[in-house]
Amino acid sequence: MFTSKFKTDNPLLFGLSFLAGTGVVILLVTAAAGVIGGVEADNASLGLFFWLGLALLVSGIVGWFGVTRPDKNFDDINQPLDDGHGHGHDADAEHADEHALPATTSHH
Repeated sequence: MFTSKFKTDNPLLFGLSFLAGTGVVILLVTAAAGVIGGVEADNASLGLFFWLGLALLVSGIVGWFGVTRPDKNFDDINQPLDDGHGHGHDADAEHADEHALPATTSHH
């Protein structure tokens, strides 16, 4: 079996980001070619590449939005994240912070 040294946890999101990123690169190269070409630049081909880049960028963004659904799945700042220690951190419960460094006294 072929093993790659590169790994992505979600190939679909990776592909969508690659699609949008390719669109951005095409848009930047098109803008650079238009600036370098100046008045003599071929507007038909630059326009084609502009619309291609824009279509790739928008497709990647819309696809990402459709897959991740950031409007439905968002982090609630008021809900503490489970820290994996087997006990939840309740805001009202009083407990000692076992993760804190011991206080040091400084003598100046």
